Amino acid sequence: MERIGPHGLVAWLASLSAACLVLVGFFSPWMDGSSVFDLRNFSGFDFARLVRNFEVTANSAEASGQLRATAVAIYLIPALAINGALLYLLSSFAGWLRYAAGVALLLAAGYIVAMLFALLFLSVVPVNQFADVVGLPSWGFGLTLAGALLLGLLGQKEMRRARTLFADSD
Repeated sequence: MERIGPHGLVAWLASLSAACLVLVGFFSPWMDGSSVFDLRNFSGFDFARLVRNFEVTANSAEASGQLRATAVAIYLIPALAINGALLYLLSSFAGWLRYAAGVALLLAAGYIVAMLFALLFLSVVPVNQFADVVGLPSWGFGLTLAGALLLGLLGQKEMRRARTLFADSD
C-alpha cells in the first residue's frame, strides 16, 4: 500500500470535486423550458424521469424499450462519474488500479460530454418535439459539463501515471 502525500490528497479532492460537480449538476436545472413550459426548469433527473414516464404512452414493446434505454442512459451520467472517482481514489492504495481508473474516468467524461451535447443538439435543432419543450442550457448543465471535463483531465493524468508505473516495473 502506498503512502498518500499532499499531492495524493489534492488528487483525491480533485476527483471528489469532479464527481460532486457532476452529481450536483445532474440534480440542478439543465435546461429552461420554452413555450408552454416557460416557467419550468428541467434537470438531468427530470429528463430521465420524464422519458421513463413516457413509457406508459408507448404504442409498442420496441418503443417502450427505447424509452427505457434512454432513461437508463441519462441515469448513467452520475453513476459513471461516481464510479470513476471511486476507482481513482482506490488507485491511490493499489497502483495496479491506475490504468483501470484512467480508463473509467476517460470513459465517464466522454460519455457525459456526448450525452450533454446530444441533449444540446436536440434542444437547438428541431428534429422532434424536444426543441419545442426545452430552451437554452442552464447553470446545472454547465456544472455537469465542468465536472465531466475535470474527470477527463484526471483520467489523462491517471493514464500517464499508469504508463510510468508499468514502464518502471519492466
